[in-house]
Amino acid sequence: MDYDRLLGLVKARRSIRGFNTDSIPDKDVDKIIEVARWAPSGANSQPWEFVVIKERTIRERIVEIVNGLREYSSQVELTRDENLRYPSAKKPFHEPGYKSAPVFIILCGDPRTKEAYPLLTRLTRGESHFSSSLANAFLYMALAASSLGLGSQWVSATASPFVQPLLKEYLGIPQQLEIYDMLALGYPDGNPRKRSVRSQMEMVHLDHFDKAKYRSDSELRDFIISLRQR
Repeated sequence: MDYDRLLGLVKARRSIRGFNTDSIPDKDVDKIIEVARWAPSGANSQPWEFVVIKERTIRERIVEIVNGLREYSSQVELTRDENLRYPSAKKPFHEPGYKSAPVFIILCGDPRTKEAYPLLTRLTRGESHFSSSLANAFLYMALAASSLGLGSQWVSATASPFVQPLLKEYLGIPQQLEIYDMLALGYPDGNPRKRSVRSQMEMVHLDHFDKAKYRSDSELRDFIISLRQR
């Protein structure tokens, strides 16, 4: 793949909030996981386990479990300054768009693989290496899905301490493992909104940090508010 095709793929990857119910070929799911298992990881520890859910009744129960967190999350969000509140907290409850996605992939990590790290790394940066390794695999899955014409949504609520124990019990995931996040997969139902990203000039610093580009608290707050308004 040349650079332009890679950049086009990265730009095309979006979090999809609505899916149609068309099934995904098993070979495409296999391809997505094949890409993910080649992701870089700390000391090549490969901490990942992939739980693929295709059965509709199981997916519906997962959605129910995650939904149990949403009311509490909305109440907490409403305690923030109104301009900074996440938009969904202001809206009436509705079923999440990923509910109709025909495949869920729950990415789990095995903390015991941290033993692969050099001892000093494990003692000082073990958690960040572990999380970064799983993030790499997750991003690889999302990009692989985009390359196949599929949409995906990063369902981070599955890693919540309020949700994780319930999912582990329901899916038979060993307690020793950690749920990193869940990827919902399917064909997009419509076109996602355009995404706005900061310019390269704003974030690149040559040879040293350019303090003229350091954003003040108020500038950063305005940036976050602008994201909310979009």
